Amino acid sequence: MIDLKNKYKNIFMVALLALLSTIGVVATIKTTDKTILGNSIYSLVIFSGIYILLKYCFSLVRNRRKDLGALIVSLIFAISMVWGRNTMLFDDALVFSFLTCIRILLIWPLWFGLIRALFALKIRDHLVGEETLAKIKDFAASKHGLLIIWVVILLCWLPYLLAYFPSVYGYDGPRQVTEFVTHNINSHHPVLHTYLLGITIGKLKNPWWLGAAVYSALQTLILSFALASISTFIAKYSRTLLLPLGSLLAFALLPFYPIMAVTTTKNVIFTALFILLEIQLIKIAWEKDYFNNWRDILLFGVISFLSMAFLKQAMYVYVLTVFILCCLLKHNRKHLLLTAVITVGIFMLYSGPFLSSLNVTNNRDDAIKESLSIPECQIARAVVRHPRDYQGRQLREVKKFIPDYSNYRGPLEAISDPVKSTFNAKAVRQEPGRFIKLYFTVGRKHPSEYVNAFCRLTVQLWYLGMNKDTLAFGEPYYEVHSLSLLPNQSRQTSDKSLLPSFKNIVDAFSNQQYYEKIPLVSLLFSAALPFIIMTVSLGKVIISKQKHYLVILIMPVIFWLILLVFSPVILLRYVLPLVGVEGLLMLPVVNGFYNSRKL
Repeated sequence: MIDLKNKYKNIFMVALLALLSTIGVVATIKTTDKTILGNSIYSLVIFSGIYILLKYCFSLVRNRRKDLGALIVSLIFAISMVWGRNTMLFDDALVFSFLTCIRILLIWPLWFGLIRALFALKIRDHLVGEETLAKIKDFAASKHGLLIIWVVILLCWLPYLLAYFPSVYGYDGPRQVTEFVTHNINSHHPVLHTYLLGITIGKLKNPWWLGAAVYSALQTLILSFALASISTFIAKYSRTLLLPLGSLLAFALLPFYPIMAVTTTKNVIFTALFILLEIQLIKIAWEKDYFNNWRDILLFGVISFLSMAFLKQAMYVYVLTVFILCCLLKHNRKHLLLTAVITVGIFMLYSGPFLSSLNVTNNRDDAIKESLSIPECQIARAVVRHPRDYQGRQLREVKKFIPDYSNYRGPLEAISDPVKSTFNAKAVRQEPGRFIKLYFTVGRKHPSEYVNAFCRLTVQLWYLGMNKDTLAFGEPYYEVHSLSLLPNQSRQTSDKSLLPSFKNIVDAFSNQQYYEKIPLVSLLFSAALPFIIMTVSLGKVIISKQKHYLVILIMPVIFWLILLVFSPVILLRYVLPLVGVEGLLMLPVVNGFYNSRKL
């Protein structure tokens, strides 16, 4: 009798939670149309699916670590979905709203059920036997296997390379080439990248496409090699073929990889370096004899140096990563620290005295402007939204540091450039205390506007909803059109393509964001997918006490946090390093599904 009562009690609880979660789904979809599921038969389908999921979770043996881990991870996702929806729909996260809290509570059981089931999932049916899998892994880990995977990626990219021949001359590329040609290089852009663009596009101008073609070919080879390397690395340490095969298909078939490969932006080569550095750091943690080979030491040092040279913030990511690794490792600690100190020392000499000897202008103000992107937007938003609260002396104080604070309006709220471009970095250097005081004074008056400004600028980094069209503020999610003519290029050749029909299809797919309309596939284009994967993987590693997998997550998590705090806008090129290691980040979770199999 008692068992029967408990059974009915569980059924009632599961049904109630499933009903609340169904209402939560309706309340958190990114639309103001409340009838989208409310009067649809699909609401019954959703209710049934959630009921089955939660019933399965109730049947699981209680595990305090898994339950608590799932509760925390699911709460993070529930909050991000609600805050993100509010930000995208209303330009206000409504963090302090009672209705927001209700929405979070409603959707929480669904996310808990998904995460808890994921943590408990075990797969016993394998696509191939262990012997076959071992042979495939050995092949993938060989140089011959790496070469074949590299060629496969390049062949799949070939239509895009022809369609966008010789390059997508966009982002900061034209400005960097001008700096090189006029001998007026500054450190705002990576100097090595400026020289690379200058030596190819700036120098090789006859015929007009030669320099751009050489640059694109070189960058394509570098990026595709890095992606092939991580595919083979995943294959070596994965318990299933699904993960490395899925990663390879993503690298080969998703259009933004080959398009970015021929685009003149520093982020592409940095992405390749980030991937290769991630692999080397994992090898250091997993292979005790790594530092016994001087070639590996030299390779690690060169990749480390180039990573810092191709992105300013990379030095902070690198230093923090090495510091945490040194705290966690039981072996290779001294060698890692020594190699890192030498590498950072060489980089400091390069970025200081060496670049000065080349007459490179050290643009400190630009670094300050970019690093304070979020505070600039927060102050600007508070003053624009509440003009009556800022008059006289305080308004003059705001104008002193942020002359164009009034540019913070409409679609421009999603990018810091309109406010950042005239930000008085010199005044901040001279009177940092005064700026800090202003920041906290305004924040005390309107804390919700600070939260909203932060959410508006970073929402695409943590909200797995559809991307708002970034073209609204003049920046496409990823470029498919050149912003300028190449040196010696005539206007008649500006729209030429070796595969014009294919290019038109890809242009429309990209610019009009058709990928957002394809379920599941759209997630692969999302800047927030790495955040979702990292959060789940970190939760899995902690609850399963798989300390050896922590090394996979350290550098990507730090890089994501740097983006969250310092990025002036969220575009694909900024998150491309994280997108490139998504398969690797999934390794702890996917291997957990097949834990009966040996590595």
